[in-house]
Amino acid sequence: GIYAGGYGCAGFAYMLSDEAFGTLPARVVKNFDDIRVGEIICMNNGAHTVIVLKVKSTGVVVAEGNYNNSVHWGRFIPYTDINETGVYMFTRYPQ
Repeated sequence: GIYAGGYGCAGFAYMLSDEAFGTLPARVVKNFDDIRVGEIICMNNGAHTVIVLKVKSTGVVVAEGNYNNSVHWGRFIPYTDINETGVYMFTRYPQ
């Protein structure tokens, strides 16, 4: 896939992204207005990385590794938190 490595929460998100998107290239997006399933969000001012499982009207449901020393599926993160602490996203959707 696109990601050759990574560790912790980022490595987990990269692994899931590779499973979903194969070898499609990634690009950085800094606008959080149009988040889609499968996108990777770097948040908490760069300290944590999640991958989007579901998009809702008020936020997203994510999968994440190394969250309280475990893997979590289904945590809801409101858009207000993403806009306050998000740094960038990786998307692999074609332009």
